[in-house]
Amino acid sequence: MTETANEVLGKSQRKSKPWVTDFILELCDKRRNQKKKKNTPEGRAEYRKTNKDIRREMKYAKQRWITKQCTDIEENLAFNNTKKAFQLVKDLTKEKQAKVNSIKDKRGNSLTEEKEILKRWTEYCSELYTHHSRGDPSVLNVEEPTNEDDYPILRDEVVAAVDSLRSGKSAGVDNIPSELLKHGGESTIDMLTIICNKIWQIRRVAKTMDAIAYHCNSQLCQNYRTISLISHASKVMLRIILDRLKPQAESIIAEEQAGFRKGRSTIEQIFNLRLLCEKHLQHQRELYHVFIDFKKAFDRVWHEALWATMKKFNMGKKLTHTIQQLYAITSSAVFAQGSIGEWFHTSVGVRQGCLLSPTLFNIFLERIMSNALEDHVGTVNIGGRTITNLRFADDIDGIAGEENELSRLVNQLDRASTKFGMEISAEKTKLMTNEHGSITTNISVHGQNLQMVQQFKYLGAIISDQGSKPEVLARAAQTMTALSKLKSIWKDKNISVKCKVRLLRALVLSIFLYACETWTLTAELQRRLQTLEMSSPGDRGGKEEGRTDEEVERQHQGVDKENIRGDPGLGARPRQVEGFGPQLIS
Repeated sequence: MTETANEVLGKSQRKSKPWVTDFILELCDKRRNQKKKKNTPEGRAEYRKTNKDIRREMKYAKQRWITKQCTDIEENLAFNNTKKAFQLVKDLTKEKQAKVNSIKDKRGNSLTEEKEILKRWTEYCSELYTHHSRGDPSVLNVEEPTNEDDYPILRDEVVAAVDSLRSGKSAGVDNIPSELLKHGGESTIDMLTIICNKIWQIRRVAKTMDAIAYHCNSQLCQNYRTISLISHASKVMLRIILDRLKPQAESIIAEEQAGFRKGRSTIEQIFNLRLLCEKHLQHQRELYHVFIDFKKAFDRVWHEALWATMKKFNMGKKLTHTIQQLYAITSSAVFAQGSIGEWFHTSVGVRQGCLLSPTLFNIFLERIMSNALEDHVGTVNIGGRTITNLRFADDIDGIAGEENELSRLVNQLDRASTKFGMEISAEKTKLMTNEHGSITTNISVHGQNLQMVQQFKYLGAIISDQGSKPEVLARAAQTMTALSKLKSIWKDKNISVKCKVRLLRALVLSIFLYACETWTLTAELQRRLQTLEMSSPGDRGGKEEGRTDEEVERQHQGVDKENIRGDPGLGARPRQVEGFGPQLIS
C-alpha cells in the first residue's frame, strides 16, 4: 500500500506555515528559477511580479486559514466540545519553545548523546510499564462471565470505523497514514473486514508493536507524558471493539462518573460541585472534600486485575479475551529524536493514545470505587440522594458531611486502590471544607498528613469557600494575558477587522467564559466584568459597526451576562443528563 501510494501520489512538500497552499509553493519554485535570470531587465520584472503574487497569496491564505480555525473553534464550543476547541486555541496561540536536547539519568547526570538519551528513555518506560507494585491476588478470584457475544463483525462496522479515523494524525510503525485507508476504496474495506473477522473468530491478535513518543520540554523523564503511536489499521479493529464495549460499560459505570461519556463534559461536574457547595452554605451545613490524585493513574492499571474486573462485571467473553490478547502480545519501544529503541513488553498501564484506554480505565476505577464504598455510609443527601463522590476519569472529589466521615472515606479509598495496585499521591491529594476554619482530624495517606487548602482547581475551575469570586478573577487575569499575547495579530494590517473580531471571540472570550454557566455573580463581580469588557481591544480587534462588545459576546455564547447562572433555569445552562446533572439539585 505504501509503495503504491509513493508511486502514484508521491510525497507532499513540507510547509513552513500551516496556511501555505500548494499554489504558493509552486510560485516559490517559479521565483527560485527566475532568480537565476535577474541579470536582465525582463528577468527582474518577472521576479518582482512573482514576489508580489506570493505576498498577496500569503496574505489571503493566512486570512482564510485563521477564519477556518475560528469557525472550527466556534462550532466545537457550540456543541460543548471544549477539549477540541481549546486544542485549536492552543494551535493558534502557541509559542515556539527551545528544544531540550539533553535528559538526566537516575543519578541526575545530564545525557547529551542520542544513544544515551534513547537508552535512558527505554530504561524509564520499561520500568514504568512493568511496575513492580502489585495488588492483592484475591481480587483476581472471580467467576467466568456468562455473556456470550459470538457474532461476526459486519462490513458496516468496518466502514464506520474507517470513516471515524482522523486525518493528519501520526502513523504507527507501519508508516500507513489514515488517509490511505479512508480513500483505499472497496478493496481496502473488504480486506480489513476479513482481517478483523479472523482476529475476532480465533480470539488472537497478530503481534503488534507500538512506538512510545513523549511530549514535554524537560530534562526529567517523569515530567513527560508518553503517547502510544498506534497504527491506523489497528485503530479500525480498536474502534469496532470500543463500539461493542461501550454499551456494556455504560450499564455498570456509576452516574457519578462523567469522564469520557457521551453527552457529558467537565461543565456538568463543575456545575454539580458548585451547587453542592452553595446549597450547604445556604443551609449553614458543613461540607468536606478530598481531591484524590493517583500516581501515574493510567500507567499503573494492573492488567490481570483489569481482565478480572471485566469478567466480574460480566462483559462479553470474546470481547474480554480479544482485549486481553491485544495487551499480551503487544511490544513497545521508545521513539525519540527519529530513532527507535529496544522493544519490551508491558504488564501495567493502559496505552495513552489508544481508543480503548479511557473506557477500560473507567471500568477498572469503577470496581475500585465500588470496593471502597461497599460499607460506606454517607451523610450528604441532596433531593433524597446520597452523594459520596464526583468523578471525571481519575479526577475524584470525595464528599463528606463530617470530619470523621471524610477520614473513613480516605482510608477506604486508600485500602481499595492499594488492593488493585494503584497508589494515592499524598503530596497532590488535598483537603478542603466550606467552613473558614480548618479540619482538626489528622487525615493521612501512607503516614503522611494530607494538606488542607482554601481553594482547589478542579477540572480547570477554582472551587473555593468564597463561591465564584476566585474563579471569575482568575479568568479575568487569563483573559488579559491572552489579549497581550495576541498583540501581533491585532496590529497585523494583513488581517481584516472581521477576522480579528472572530479571533477575539474564539481565542479570548472562549478562555474567559469557560464554565461561566456555573458562576453565581454578585454586584461586585458584575462591575469587574464591565471593567474587563471596557478593556476589550476595540482598537486592536475592531468592532462590527453599530454593535457593542456585549452584543457580540451574547451572540457568540448565547449567554445573558447579568444572569450567567443566577438560577439554573436562566441564562446558559449545562446539558441535562438523565438521572444525574443539573437537575440533581432541587
